[in-house]
Amino acid sequence: MIIRLPVSKSIANRLLILQAMHNMPLTDVYGQDIPDDVKLMHNAIRSIHSGAKRIDLQNCGTAMRFLTAYCAQREGHTIILRMRQRPVRQLVNALRTCGADVTYLSTEGFPPLQITGKHLNHALPVSVSADISTQFASALLLIGMDVTCNSTSPYIAMTREIISRWQAGDRNYMERDWSAAAFWYEYVALHGTEIFLTGLHADDIQGDKVVLDIFSHLGVTTTFETDGVRLTKTKSPAMNDFSVSFKNCPDLYPAVAVTCRRLGIRLHASGTDALPYKESNRLIAVQQMKTYSDHRIAMALLAAGLPCDDIACINKSYPAFYEQLCQLQS
Repeated sequence: MIIRLPVSKSIANRLLILQAMHNMPLTDVYGQDIPDDVKLMHNAIRSIHSGAKRIDLQNCGTAMRFLTAYCAQREGHTIILRMRQRPVRQLVNALRTCGADVTYLSTEGFPPLQITGKHLNHALPVSVSADISTQFASALLLIGMDVTCNSTSPYIAMTREIISRWQAGDRNYMERDWSAAAFWYEYVALHGTEIFLTGLHADDIQGDKVVLDIFSHLGVTTTFETDGVRLTKTKSPAMNDFSVSFKNCPDLYPAVAVTCRRLGIRLHASGTDALPYKESNRLIAVQQMKTYSDHRIAMALLAAGLPCDDIACINKSYPAFYEQLCQLQS
């Protein structure tokens, strides 16, 4: 079966911030396969530019962190950003160091935030940690700050690459989502069906492209063709234990963990510090096989043929997934 993946919401949301920073019209992001997180970012920026005084960012951590930095440099504009509990302390501290006016309205270190835009000192080097989230560094980079980080990360490298392409005039660069591809890798590993994913390429800049290497150990072969990749099940993995570091690919954890569990393989997961701070505590969610309204947990359960208690949350990153899955199984 041929599967069309959604656009990368990571790339799309970075481009939206860059467009806003340069006072350019926002890309028309509406379409059948556009993730809800991208629509939310698009609408939030439009609301900010229309003079909104408060915005609810629901459960979109990317929007919360990127827009915190963006609003902090909009001189003379005051806004309240709300969302569910996601840590932002390191980002706020870095912004304050550069002159930002950001106030916690409830729990220290978490939204909601009141932000009054100020002129920021972009020449002042700031340092953040990537242990909880790489989005702190990316948010600062997108508003032109001089950022150093305590470790390397493909997400931060992707941000730098998108900025570099933007500065070189490539302002519409887009890729299909390798994070979403993980659930089709899972499906092939567990069910053996051959699947062709359109729009993926060997030179894509997303760090989650590492999914092809991880699932090669779980019996899935990836073949790059002209306009996508073909996934085939070659053999059942002959191992009892599998060690993976998710430090640079936390979004791949649900698909890999559920696959290993279904195959009877003990997964030894390291680099999991960020997992409790996602849409759910993904370590607990996988252990309990409950979604907690986490889109990636829901897709991992569905791809494995397991009960799923919340299908609607999938729209956050992959609106067409459930329909495509049903077509594949029909």
